[in-house]
Amino acid sequence: MKMGVFDEREDSIAPVGFVSREYSLNTYNDGLFSDIDPAKWQQAFVSCCTALADLAAEADVVALSGTTPGFTAMDAEGRPLYPAILMLDQRSRRQARHIIDVVGMDTLLAETANMPVAGGCSLASLLWIKDNLPEVYRHTAVFGHSNTFLANWLTGSFAIDPSSASLTALYNTAQNDLTWNRGIAAAFGISLERLPRVMAAHGSPGRVRTELARRLGLRREPAVVIGGNDAVLAAYSLGIETPGQAMNVNGTCEITLVCLPQCHPSPNYNIRCHVAEDRWLTLYVMNALGIAYEWFRRLFCGEMPAAAFYGEFLPQAVDGWLEKESAVRYVPYLMGSRYSQEPLRAEFLGLTAETSREELLAAMVRGLCRYQGEHLEEIGRVVALSGEIRVSGGALNPSLIRAKARWMRDCRYISEEQSSLKGAALLGRKHLRESAGQ
Repeated sequence: MKMGVFDEREDSIAPVGFVSREYSLNTYNDGLFSDIDPAKWQQAFVSCCTALADLAAEADVVALSGTTPGFTAMDAEGRPLYPAILMLDQRSRRQARHIIDVVGMDTLLAETANMPVAGGCSLASLLWIKDNLPEVYRHTAVFGHSNTFLANWLTGSFAIDPSSASLTALYNTAQNDLTWNRGIAAAFGISLERLPRVMAAHGSPGRVRTELARRLGLRREPAVVIGGNDAVLAAYSLGIETPGQAMNVNGTCEITLVCLPQCHPSPNYNIRCHVAEDRWLTLYVMNALGIAYEWFRRLFCGEMPAAAFYGEFLPQAVDGWLEKESAVRYVPYLMGSRYSQEPLRAEFLGLTAETSREELLAAMVRGLCRYQGEHLEEIGRVVALSGEIRVSGGALNPSLIRAKARWMRDCRYISEEQSSLKGAALLGRKHLRESAGQ
């Protein structure tokens, strides 16, 4: 959980306070199940408000940014009936396949703009609950995402935004008209009353409830802005709104986003509605980037402190193999793939008795870069790509930028600090200005 407080200064906003809290998630059943108790989100939210105290007390608006889906089954009061199912979850592969069989891939892409996959598709998770937890399904009043849950906790109202709804397989992503797809919902017997209201990202489902505002130390009862997906808001924070502009985020996951003037769906990547008007974003995700580097460090370089590994060993390995040929190949699915019906696994191929750990690490970097490069090559056939890519994230260093220019796409890379928190704050400001009639 990350929380920031921003102050409006002339025509810009500036961060004046920041805090974060870590919490554990549940990964089990040989890594196929991944979920979290939503109460941990609430506890972290309260803890962050306490840590920011005086600054948070003066808040005029609270805007949400979240990883999605964070799929949560809730009763009529918003209480979770089951742990929130996360993007890494793989339990609903059979249900994802069933959705494709019933609706048809052409219809799904044309209307929802996304191929159903386990973990990344809310409808697949919903059907898994229906098939395996009939009592939970029967008592569920609303199925929503992480921001649906938090917005209801704060305001008492259920809502979701288009960037989050895009990956439900139930939203009209191609039209982006704030409506659920009645035909697909009906095909699986789902009442639209069990889905949250879709509103614009800068819209508000209500104000923080009086009693909760006091508990959080808020002197007012600020409006809650529904916000959106964290990667989309990160792009928004950098002004990625012109078709062909691209951003590459390097963190626990690696995400490449390209701005589109029209919805161009493909089974090879996700499409999300942008928070900017009449824009869509591709979302091409590698589930394990920082996770992969940390796995490599623990397994092959366990004697090294993290600072030495990331500050010295990794740059030397990358630069040492940047211009040299290597037969070693890394297949990058250490945490599976969002774009496959099968549980893909990572592999090192082409090893010999002379293969060093430096060559292995360089092969890992090269494999990750080429994976993202495949997306840029595909999307470049439908929109003219900008000659530069904004790059950011904690798993980034100069040697990795050189690797991207060599193995991902030969263009200019601009290192710039994106922030989903800032993107959310910009939506909060937009809401306040529209509410004031400015």
